[in-house]
Amino acid sequence: MRKIFAFLTLLLLLFSTTAGASDYKAWLPLLPDTLGGMPRSGEPEGVNMEMGGQKWSSLHQEYSTDSGKNSVGLTIVWGKGSPQLAAFQMMSGMKIETEDQIVKTVSVSRYKGLVTLEKKEKSGALMISLSEKMLVVIEAEPITSEAELLKLAEQLPLAKFAGQAE
Repeated sequence: MRKIFAFLTLLLLLFSTTAGASDYKAWLPLLPDTLGGMPRSGEPEGVNMEMGGQKWSSLHQEYSTDSGKNSVGLTIVWGKGSPQLAAFQMMSGMKIETEDQIVKTVSVSRYKGLVTLEKKEKSGALMISLSEKMLVVIEAEPITSEAELLKLAEQLPLAKFAGQAE
């Protein structure tokens, strides 16, 4: 009887860990209060989705100055079926440089990332793959360099986010 109880307890713990990884509410305590020196702007927006046998979750938080001229968006995505993860996988390894845009693969800590800079709009995004199921996206405006995006990524608890992907 004890073996069955121990086995059921282990299954329950494993299930709850998996469920937590796919539930955006588990990431709420990990959101930084400030990003790029800017405080949170509004409440975080999250969603847990299931469609056609696919399951994914997303959490988004905006950060901005009082004037709203500078802003950073932080999005955490979990699930192989998520559109953001599909876009990252499709663009991964891509390198483009034009008069208007730069797209290239970068390293962020020990993770693979993809930088996109829109030169004329002075905006950019950094997608960071934490696992085959988890992605963090930073979007900033105004921004003019890869270094600025990487500096924002350094302020995030990427290892803690990645721990949620397990």
